[in-house]
Amino acid sequence: MQDYTYRKVLILDTAAFIAAAPLYLYDKLLYTTPSVINEVKDSESVQRLMLAQAVDRLIIEEPSKEFIKKAVDAAKRLKIFDKLSKTDIDVLALALQLLSKGFNVTVLTDDYDLQKVLKSMGIDFKAVKTIGIK
Repeated sequence: MQDYTYRKVLILDTAAFIAAAPLYLYDKLLYTTPSVINEVKDSESVQRLMLAQAVDRLIIEEPSKEFIKKAVDAAKRLKIFDKLSKTDIDVLALALQLLSKGFNVTVLTDDYDLQKVLKSMGIDFKAVKTIGIK
């Protein structure tokens, strides 16, 4: 297995595209899931998505079933599974999957319930436009 501990990655939730997060300021690899891509609908968000793809800054990766199960289990333990969307679960699962490969992960999201699960698992996150949880 390759050592990716030096590799910092930013996982993007839909809010990163909708809220116009300044992705150009980050010197990290950018990851997202197909379900996030499917939620990006308005023309400005689509343009930001296309720009990130055009400059080879964005990796779109589907999390494996193994990590989706781990994400679901974590949300159920906190009793907030029913508050999370499929996309939220996918973002959490991708974070777990990349962590398991040794990446240094930060999730960019404004979803408070997703932030709660991330915090409970010790996964770094940053809010986009909201204050975020403490």
